[in-house]
Amino acid sequence: MKTKELVTLSILSALGAVLMIVEIPYPLVPFLAIDLSDAVVLLAFIIYGWKQAGIVGILKAVIHIIVKSPVGPAAIGQITAFIASMSYVFGMYIFKEKIKFNDVLSAIFTVLTVTAILTVANYLFITPIWFGGLTFLDIKEWVTPESFGLSVGGGYLVAIVAAYVPFNLIKGTIIMATYLIVNRSIGDVLRRSL
Repeated sequence: MKTKELVTLSILSALGAVLMIVEIPYPLVPFLAIDLSDAVVLLAFIIYGWKQAGIVGILKAVIHIIVKSPVGPAAIGQITAFIASMSYVFGMYIFKEKIKFNDVLSAIFTVLTVTAILTVANYLFITPIWFGGLTFLDIKEWVTPESFGLSVGGGYLVAIVAAYVPFNLIKGTIIMATYLIVNRSIGDVLRRSL
């Protein structure tokens, strides 16, 4: 790895960690918040590739743990942030690099991909760990929409879908719009200079 690349990845990681700290509250579910750090990981992906984006994703989560302390049991908040970052990278890799969709279509399908991945991950293990279990089998009987502060009826699956699908669609739209604006503004300059 070249010195210039190492310095750039370090700067992007630090910027990502700062952006993880600056959160926009999500009013429907009190413990969820929107941050823009995934846009930085996407920039690393577009400039260097998926491996370097993974490095930025891991480093921003580790820096966040050091600065803010672990979020939730076993730092599940930071682990979720890394999963989200890599889901965005996966979506852009598939839709932009492999299928060759334009930027807008790639962004739309990436948001849908991230929403699907995070909904399944939240159902299977993220939410269970947050609530003190290991898998959905540990909590599915007693976690309901009311556990998230939602006033809809239903069981565990309804709780997961009602809490996370709208959140990830909104957050994904904000992340991809931010990424597209930054990429169109300075992406070419960054790629040429690095």
